[in-house]
Amino acid sequence: MILKEGGNVFKNEDGTPVTQRINQADVDPTLQWAEKIVGFNLTDHKLGSTGIRSTSGDMDIAVDKDKVSKDELVAKLQGWAKQNHPDDNPRQWVAKSGINVHFKTPIRGDEKNGFAQLDLMFGEPEFMKFAMKGSGDDTPYKGMHRAVLISSIAKFHGYKFNSQTGLVDRITNKTISKNPDEIAQYLLGDTAKGNDLDSVETIVAKIKSDPNYKAMVDDAMKYFEKDGLKLPEAVEYQGREWFRNT
Repeated sequence: MILKEGGNVFKNEDGTPVTQRINQADVDPTLQWAEKIVGFNLTDHKLGSTGIRSTSGDMDIAVDKDKVSKDELVAKLQGWAKQNHPDDNPRQWVAKSGINVHFKTPIRGDEKNGFAQLDLMFGEPEFMKFAMKGSGDDTPYKGMHRAVLISSIAKFHGYKFNSQTGLVDRITNKTISKNPDEIAQYLLGDTAKGNDLDSVETIVAKIKSDPNYKAMVDDAMKYFEKDGLKLPEAVEYQGREWFRNT
């Protein structure tokens, strides 16, 4: 079995994934089944597009790093695997990578339905739900595109942004804020609120009239173009050289 961080962690010997996409209607029943194993709430801590889009490649769930031990969680999941599949290597069911514990999870708790990948991500759940906010089927942009756009704007202003450390000063590496409203004001202006950072569309709507707009989104545009996407605004993007020459 090949392991790698992200989707499709669990594979058979020929490299074929043994997990599948999960339908929106199956997400909560599957999480409720898994809650009986781990002993804490999962359904209220969904991240990204989990349970929002019609299907999800995996289920991303926030776990409070101050309340749950990663080793204890792994032991609980491996205990279930050993009890129900004693002939299997537990690594066929449970894996660790970075801040994640991965679990090959029977959909709705029934292996006849196939398996979905459950990614239990350690951190601060409430902040992670903001930092890793996803989107539904009514937009071409995924949560990753939102995160890339926020990071692009943060870089312009001399900051870094991620789901663990929040908004960080690039020079000192000190966290500036994990408060959504404060982060929005640092990145989008004094009148901004946390919900202005909800999506690619709301972010662009807030800053598209800013004279530094093109420089702020330059890094994001390069990423978006790789996915065949453009930002949702009418002004034709002309790159960093246009900004330098204006």
